[in-house]
Amino acid sequence: MHKYFLSLMLFLLIPALVYSQGTKQGSKDAKYKEVYNEVLTALTSGKTDNLDKYMASDFIEHSPSPAMTKKTGIEAAKEIFASYHKIFPDMKAKVNKIAVSGDYLFAYITFTGTTAEPYMGMPANHKMTMNQVDLIRFKGDKMAEHWGFISDADVMNMMPHGKPMQGGMEKHK
Repeated sequence: MHKYFLSLMLFLLIPALVYSQGTKQGSKDAKYKEVYNEVLTALTSGKTDNLDKYMASDFIEHSPSPAMTKKTGIEAAKEIFASYHKIFPDMKAKVNKIAVSGDYLFAYITFTGTTAEPYMGMPANHKMTMNQVDLIRFKGDKMAEHWGFISDADVMNMMPHGKPMQGGMEKHK
């Protein structure tokens, strides 16, 4: 009798433990996705006041644009976001795929926008579409590091065909 009771308890306990582990991971995944979406909103809107809530003060950008800022940490991110919003005031970001594994978030996104001024060979009023893969490392509930990857083909497709590059990033120091 005791053997059957013990078997029944194990039968009920194991799924409960597995479910509670999945719930913890699921809430962490949801939190990371929420933080990522809030940061994308800050990028596309140019409103960077709340980034401290989502990014660590010593945030590391592994794909920096040195011509856009000399700052580091979250202050660099704020300045870069403001610069991109000035260049692409109508920028939109569409998250195509997103996944979380441990403390890392992976996202495949598409940016679209129109240049308000010449930028990296694109004249003003040039429509741009760019696909990017983001890799974010979280520390606690905040973004700690970012790597961004775009294909050379996407970069070349953004450029007006048959025109030499002009109005590069040097204007945005």
